[in-house]
Amino acid sequence: MQKKFFLAESNINYPFLLEDDYPLEWHMSRNEKYCFISLLEKIKPNLAIEIGTYKGGSLQVLSRFSKKVYSIDIEPEVKRLSNYFNNVEFLTGNSEQLIPLLLANKKVQSDLEFVLIDGDHSFTGVKKDISHFLNFIPKKPLYIVFHDSFNPVCRRGIKAASFQSCEYVHYVELDYISGVFNPNDLYREMWGGLALVIMLPYKRTKELIVNESQKKHFSLTYLHSVHLLKNNFLYLYLRKLKNYFLTK
Repeated sequence: MQKKFFLAESNINYPFLLEDDYPLEWHMSRNEKYCFISLLEKIKPNLAIEIGTYKGGSLQVLSRFSKKVYSIDIEPEVKRLSNYFNNVEFLTGNSEQLIPLLLANKKVQSDLEFVLIDGDHSFTGVKKDISHFLNFIPKKPLYIVFHDSFNPVCRRGIKAASFQSCEYVHYVELDYISGVFNPNDLYREMWGGLALVIMLPYKRTKELIVNESQKKHFSLTYLHSVHLLKNNFLYLYLRKLKNYFLTK
């Protein structure tokens, strides 16, 4: 049977040549999709956790290559995806409350091998999501993937995590897959990118380096982005507000 090809001039992520295999709407770029599939095909986790499910794009890959998946999302509507998967347990609520409960489960402690963090895209949300796992002692190699590591706010949240204080973190790369600029007409915005953290079931003996292999690319793009203007406007507004109250 001839494969279907989906062409859309306004979407830079098409054609994705495995579209028939993964039909659910998936908000990742082509390179992110191929990388994500390749990682999971190699790791084949006994148990995986996804934070932020939305329309099930990445979940369809997690489900295919994992024995068991926990899907965490704040929106109850996500449970409608349960018809597509027989090895996914859907948990509705705030990840800040749900992750500690999962990590306290002995079965999760023994089997967890993969985590996708793609939920709250605020600085605080990203930092909190990773912090729970940095207090976790893995029983097996644990691969933690962040989506949108190219977004300045998400990136700051990742970088603010206390990787150095966790002796079980052996590898950190913020630009495992680099992101994109101005995707699908999002005016001068920076999105996408996959960061990768690897935790091992023994303590590291060497200095931990937080890699940013595309740091120059990120910095140059940021200079031309709308995020720079937003941050500058916020800074000027806060400084003006501070001066106002100091003179009162």
